[in-house]
Amino acid sequence: MVKINSNFSKLNASLKQVGAELNFRYHFNNNRSDIALTRSKFNSDGTLSKIKNLKIDYLAGLSFYQNNFVAIYFQNLKADKINTFHFSECNDLLINLEKNESNTTLILPDSEKADLKKKDTNKLLSPCHLCLENTNWNNFEKAEDWSKRIIIEQFNILEFHKQMFSVERELVSNFISSDFLKTLPKNFPRILETAKSYKKWTCQKCKINVSGMKQLYHAVILDRTLKRYLPNDFLGLCTGCLKVKYHDMYITPEELDFINEFRPKSKK
Repeated sequence: MVKINSNFSKLNASLKQVGAELNFRYHFNNNRSDIALTRSKFNSDGTLSKIKNLKIDYLAGLSFYQNNFVAIYFQNLKADKINTFHFSECNDLLINLEKNESNTTLILPDSEKADLKKKDTNKLLSPCHLCLENTNWNNFEKAEDWSKRIIIEQFNILEFHKQMFSVERELVSNFISSDFLKTLPKNFPRILETAKSYKKWTCQKCKINVSGMKQLYHAVILDRTLKRYLPNDFLGLCTGCLKVKYHDMYITPEELDFINEFRPKSKK
């Protein structure tokens, strides 16, 4: 067997220098193609509105639309009014979905609309305080008022999604079921982030540190029957190691490049 090592990003960069470009065609196992199909329905700015038969699922304390993690806001008539976006099952979201569903807009976390670093965006979108309390993100629930204001101002839905992306990846790869994710507490994002930070974003099997690409880190519950979520109740694994055992776990060429570059070399 011949082993071919390739770095897709570097290969593509080299081709671009001579005026060519390499377009990848990804093959995703299971329902990953359905995820891509759902994302294709979103506008170029990463938003989707006027949705027929809208159904939001609440999994591991997060809001999902057809297995895609989404933020949700409701259009205001006044363009200069701040829109509050939701990302968990809070009472304000449930009330708005019931009374104001026609004005619902979904936002993908990597949307330019959700880029709170842009000043014009930051004036119009603000994270829901109840969602921050639900998830207890950055210990929001117990923080002092001055600290809560800082958390609100610095909350970045894209960075939040990178840290929580393992939930979405495990869901669409059939590693974990939506039924089980529904049983997890609303503050599971805080629990998950705490466990990952405790393990320093380092794979306990191959020892790669993925703090530079946090979407590659999984905190796997060791015993789902315990319903206990202390840091030592999780096993920290990178997507690469998880894929060795669960072949349907999808991974992109860029993520493979990162793993190949930064995974410690095994001693012979």
